[in-house]
Amino acid sequence: MHSRRLARVAGALAGGLAALLAGACGGLGGEPPSRLPVIRGADGREYQVLDRGAYKAYYGQDDKLERIEYDSNGDGRPDQVAHHRGRKLPDLIEIDEGFDGATDRWEEYDPQGRLTRVGVSRRGGGQPDLWQVLGPDNQPARREYDDDGDGRVDRSELLSAGRLARLEIDGDRDGRVDRWQEWRDGRLASEDLDTDGDGRPDRRLSYGAGGRLQGLERLAR
Repeated sequence: MHSRRLARVAGALAGGLAALLAGACGGLGGEPPSRLPVIRGADGREYQVLDRGAYKAYYGQDDKLERIEYDSNGDGRPDQVAHHRGRKLPDLIEIDEGFDGATDRWEEYDPQGRLTRVGVSRRGGGQPDLWQVLGPDNQPARREYDDDGDGRVDRSELLSAGRLARLEIDGDRDGRVDRWQEWRDGRLASEDLDTDGDGRPDRRLSYGAGGRLQGLERLAR
């Protein structure tokens, strides 16, 4: 479902860009037409604005395309914003899925236009707290969680064929991983611990098939 929706979003923004450029730029390679109105953005910068109804293209004073805003439901507020930062393809698309004026989905793209990372806001508030990283096969390879909302990753799930293979946890919320769990066939097999805070594991817990602790060993440094 997500892949189909992403295709619609990307297609809508790409189609809007094509319409903007074809209708107003005369094939000038994405540069704005002359005598566009200039506004000052919330960031304090001045932009030239090309307004085509549901689509608005914002150009910097260097005539480079900065972003395209799309109002898909006509409520006067953009619900999809593609950030180009002077490039032909966007590297970030922000989406307001709830049409409430707050971004709740962030999509990052590589220079070739491939989706590489998707962020969502589980609690709302306009900040991502869960990121899903896609592998070369466009399947989820990693999930990163910000559970306390401080903007830093607290735990990361590494996936293999869609199943949890490794879990990395920042237990004391200092920005560094201090627990590393290995998972096999849906169960916890072992956990490495950093007990002295130097960023390296120094203890290992081993678990049996029933989830019971089987052993504790000291790791060589």
